Amino acid sequence: MTGDFDAALEGFIRARLGEVDGLRVEGEARAIGGQSRENWPFDLHWQDGGQSHHRKLFLRRDPVGSVLETDRRVEFEVLRRLHDQPVRAPEVVWLDADGSELGRPAMVMTRYDGHNDHFILQGGDGRPDEDSRAGIASQMVDLMIEIHALDWKGAGLDEVLAVPADPAEAAINEWAAVIERQSLEPQPVLAYIEQWMRRNRPDPGEITVVHGDIKPGNVLFDGDQVQVLLDWETVHLGDLAEDVGWVTNPLRRVEHQIPGRWEAADLVSAYEARTGRTVDRDALRFWQVLANYKLAAIVITGVRSFCDDRTLRVWLGAGQLTKLLLAQTAEELG
Repeated sequence: MTGDFDAALEGFIRARLGEVDGLRVEGEARAIGGQSRENWPFDLHWQDGGQSHHRKLFLRRDPVGSVLETDRRVEFEVLRRLHDQPVRAPEVVWLDADGSELGRPAMVMTRYDGHNDHFILQGGDGRPDEDSRAGIASQMVDLMIEIHALDWKGAGLDEVLAVPADPAEAAINEWAAVIERQSLEPQPVLAYIEQWMRRNRPDPGEITVVHGDIKPGNVLFDGDQVQVLLDWETVHLGDLAEDVGWVTNPLRRVEHQIPGRWEAADLVSAYEARTGRTVDRDALRFWQVLANYKLAAIVITGVRSFCDDRTLRVWLGAGQLTKLLLAQTAEELG
């Protein structure tokens, strides 16, 4: 961090702690990873009433150019309301909703000591053995079930999140608007996929909390135990099959599956057995297509951010995704 930002962060904290002594912010350094937000872990020390205090914290701030257009105020409010709920979500502490204090919208949350590994299920490089990895995969299903079982009305999430009359239509509209807004050139394949989804969207079902990006890369692990699920920026109310489609998307199999041991069918069967719900296979296919359409929108946003000099990351476009989307909808092409 720069000296100016260090001073801004200290002022931000003082405004919330009040008159305390010995305030120190230590160890702040931007964490590697995180494509949509800047992540800064730090340690906070202070004294109050003769008592010494220490908190491990984590600053999550909007970058200049992101691949996702999301609202820190919404993410903060959802997580605040989930704090006493039976779900492994992080504790949020403070919010700068409009960036007036920290330069860009940001929130501070409790920092956890677990480790992160996007590809923990693939083994090798000191990762757990296959039985332990299968156990982790099973825990990931339990994590998703926790989210879908939340009493979102009781938690007041409908005061923060829209309640869609038709979750599939709402999802199509959201990501189609992103593609239209961010594209630098016509996207005929994605226009076709949009129309395919409108023709094949499932009937509205049970409304649940949807995380929107469940994956090992968004989880902290304590050994081979799931500790906490991070990155709730795409949280919304919708169809539970959206999360199931996201984690069974064939493009993401390397993150979510163990070949020959834990594959998409095993994941869905485990979800159904533990919840008593039936995941409609046609609806699941729709949400798997939507998952890659959403990823295409994210990539297109990344390309736009690079071309607008708002990020240094080079994005290569959505070509791989459009090929996969055509394969997923191939029977209509003849």
